[in-house]
Amino acid sequence: MKKLLLALVVIFINVMSLFAWEPKDLTKFPPGMDAKSWILNLGIGIFDFEISKNGHTYIPHIRLSFDRNIEIGDNKLPFFAGGIVSYSGHGYKDDWNDWFVDEVSVGGRFGYHFNWGVNNLDTYAVTTAGVLIDSFKDKKYDDNDNIKSKLFWGVNLGARYFLNKWFGFWAETGFTYDVFIVDIGLAFKF
Repeated sequence: MKKLLLALVVIFINVMSLFAWEPKDLTKFPPGMDAKSWILNLGIGIFDFEISKNGHTYIPHIRLSFDRNIEIGDNKLPFFAGGIVSYSGHGYKDDWNDWFVDEVSVGGRFGYHFNWGVNNLDTYAVTTAGVLIDSFKDKKYDDNDNIKSKLFWGVNLGARYFLNKWFGFWAETGFTYDVFIVDIGLAFKF
């Protein structure tokens, strides 16, 4: 019952904010953001967890991204550009085999802030592109690292809510690295 009530309150707030929204809001940064802000996101992937047991080890997707707000065009549209670094790994050890895969990604981000007129709320759409580096080691056959790399891209929607001028929480969801990803974590604005 509590979850249903919470969902109804969230839907009501969203519907009411749509009535207060005006097209000119698309040309402004959200309240609490400005063109000179840097935002640092540190988080972890959820819904891609596996359980470490029976010789299987899993390190979930850990991510660091940073964004710099920029104004583009005569209307000074609220965009941002930045970068991303992430890491995940998994491995398995049994009587026959011992292997581990590390994945490191490095890339750039470019996005747009949506302004709903809610203080300290930053919602955005972002596209990401970069390189994903896989390092694979199979001790049964080869003690050396086998390294492969490939290009990746992604399209995500995100939201950050700041509790004060510099600290908040963020969540981002979308398709990156050819998989559906949900990331959550801490956001720092400076």
